[in-house]
Amino acid sequence: MITALRRLAAPAIVMATACSRPARGQGTDPELEVQRRNNCRVAEQALGTGRPHPHRGWALRFLAQCEENAPVALVAVWRTVSAESEIDPLVRTTLQIRDARLYQQLRETAADRSRPADVRVAAMLVLIRYTDKRNALWLSDLVPPDSIRRIPLILSYGTGLDQLSGDAPLNEPIAASVLSLFEEIAVDRKAEPKHVWYAAAVLAERLRRDMRRGFAH
Repeated sequence: MITALRRLAAPAIVMATACSRPARGQGTDPELEVQRRNNCRVAEQALGTGRPHPHRGWALRFLAQCEENAPVALVAVWRTVSAESEIDPLVRTTLQIRDARLYQQLRETAADRSRPADVRVAAMLVLIRYTDKRNALWLSDLVPPDSIRRIPLILSYGTGLDQLSGDAPLNEPIAASVLSLFEEIAVDRKAEPKHVWYAAAVLAERLRRDMRRGFAH
């Protein structure tokens, strides 16, 4: 009985220690670093196997601190995510990790018509924000109105993302390729759901403007 109780308590202890860790760059305490790495492994396991349960939400958020584990784990989540409640934390965490494997999966997700529309729109949002860290567009900006008379240019800027680089660096310019993907989706209004083609059109409008001004790369 005591052993069973200890096993049940373990995930809660992991979560508590995760919350106690300083923000990135605020210290190099060896014990805290070991703790972080252990928590990263637990987060990856929680997403990959569903155990320990029910800590999937915590795992999605904590991966933002795990450049070693996050790219592969997040790629797997993007391939399968369908729950609407997971999209927001998934986007927020992915925005903080810059990795070529993630970039490729985001492109595949955005283009895959078998995936839920909300997931595809979320993938496109991350792609445009990869082109410029100061871009602050959000999912709420991409919801189509009842009557679409024009495609708006939405200008939202922030102070810039604090991104970790994964083991597969994404250093080459991607803006032109991302724009081409958006335009391909936006133009196919008969085959694409309204939510998807509208989001792609809004993002393309913004990305074209940012490229002309030298903001997006």
